[in-house]
Amino acid sequence: MRILGIDLGSSSLKAVEMDSAFGRYDVHDHHEHLIPPGTAPELVLSNLIKSLAKRPDKIIVSIAAGQTTFRNLQMPTRDRKAIQSGVGFELEDELPFSLEDAAYDYTPLIQSKQSSTIHVVATLKKHLIQGILSWDKGGVDPDVITSESWVYRGILNRILTPNAQESPTLLAQMGHTKTVLYLHWKNAPILIREIPWGGRDMTAAISKKYQLPLDQAEAQKLDHGFISAPDPTGGFTEEQTEFSKCIEESLRPLLNELRQIGMMSKNITHHSLGLLYLSGGTSLLPGLHNWIQERLNVPTKPLLALSATTASGVTYSEHTDAHFLLAASLTLAWVGPDRSSCINFRKGEFTKQSRTREINFQAIKKPLLSAATVAFCLFSSLIIQSNIYRSRLTATNKQLESSIKSFFGQISGSALKNYLSNTAALRTSINKELMKQDELNRLFGPNARSPIHFLNSISSGIPKDVIVDLTQFQVGSSASEPFSPNSVLSASLTFLVANPQTAEKLATLLGNKMGHLQRGKMEEVDADGGLKKWKISFAGKPTEETYGK
Repeated sequence: MRILGIDLGSSSLKAVEMDSAFGRYDVHDHHEHLIPPGTAPELVLSNLIKSLAKRPDKIIVSIAAGQTTFRNLQMPTRDRKAIQSGVGFELEDELPFSLEDAAYDYTPLIQSKQSSTIHVVATLKKHLIQGILSWDKGGVDPDVITSESWVYRGILNRILTPNAQESPTLLAQMGHTKTVLYLHWKNAPILIREIPWGGRDMTAAISKKYQLPLDQAEAQKLDHGFISAPDPTGGFTEEQTEFSKCIEESLRPLLNELRQIGMMSKNITHHSLGLLYLSGGTSLLPGLHNWIQERLNVPTKPLLALSATTASGVTYSEHTDAHFLLAASLTLAWVGPDRSSCINFRKGEFTKQSRTREINFQAIKKPLLSAATVAFCLFSSLIIQSNIYRSRLTATNKQLESSIKSFFGQISGSALKNYLSNTAALRTSINKELMKQDELNRLFGPNARSPIHFLNSISSGIPKDVIVDLTQFQVGSSASEPFSPNSVLSASLTFLVANPQTAEKLATLLGNKMGHLQRGKMEEVDADGGLKKWKISFAGKPTEETYGK
């Protein structure tokens, strides 16, 4: 079987062909086509498909990380039907958008005798529709549309040893216009975030400092770009050092995001980052790995996407390994044990439709025979469809009866008939049963009123254009007072901001998350690189929505 994984980026198209047979797989070929400015990406994609020696048996693509969200749900069962019905109910409260507007798929991560950990990925239907239409313009009808979080999980599980997965691993896929940050721990995705930072930000910084056109600045970055060591002992000229500092300044937003992810990893997993992988064309900047490693104090190295996964033992160039991470990960999602559990949005109303061949009317010599044939086919089709619909309705009724019996256990025949005739009563009973399960989960599960919930709520309420560093936070009851379920909750947070205007925006945003907000005195402090920042503290009472119910 020939599998094709396609990564359609903003500046280039990357694709990996992989052959899979009898449980073995290996990379057949890889392709990269630049997308010139002003050229439709669909045209480049169409040219790629036409240039392939063999049309692939399976085509796999992904939805952008910024258009998806995922949850790892704990279900007190391993029954497939119970999980299928339970996932929809859980997502109604979990998703930031209406479930009617969403498309989702799920797969079990871990299953024990009485419980399951389910990985659920959701996106808006409009994103899927736009993606399918865009791929269709390029002559591609994907067999699998999956998520970046799922395919990155697959490739890291193949590369990392069990001991290495005891500590969280962060993957930074650094592209031209955006960077995707994926956190992985113990075979499971923890979080994924897409930030609007990429190689063009370095180019823009060079263009601004040296008053160069963007194309010339890009050429300077590729030919002479590097980051020098903090205390260089080698012969760097003053111009080289100044050029390196210009690039370092453009890296500050990325560094802040990496630090924030590291802090979130510590709060979620109670472990510090054990490893940071860098990939993408921007990660090839000389000196970048050492520069990030020294500032984060986390081992940092490139991710060998093709070299570490090919069965033939072929070693690929540093450029190839960096550029083909997503495309290689997509092909790996459909080989080996991951194939049966792959997240795939091409289900339900988005199921791939087989294309029918056009009728060759010139081969029909007698018009009357043609009309009779069409009429006969139409009549036969109507009869077949009628029988199929009746059989499907009968099968659906039996499946619904079986599902109700499986969900409620012992149930009388009269109660079953009442539920089938009154769907509102059925939904009410199911909700009551699920509420009982939720109460049991809350009793034996972790505390819902978690400071991490508070931190995640605060973080999600701050837009990307408000750049802050959270240096300290405390939430909950006072440690010096005895515990009481009715005790007054309080929270205090300390931030570093770039300017007083950012502090004013931050105060307005926190006012929606905390009651009786009190603002401390703003102090000017020194930051990394000799910059000045302002330190400001806030205190107040977290709302139930912010701290957890």
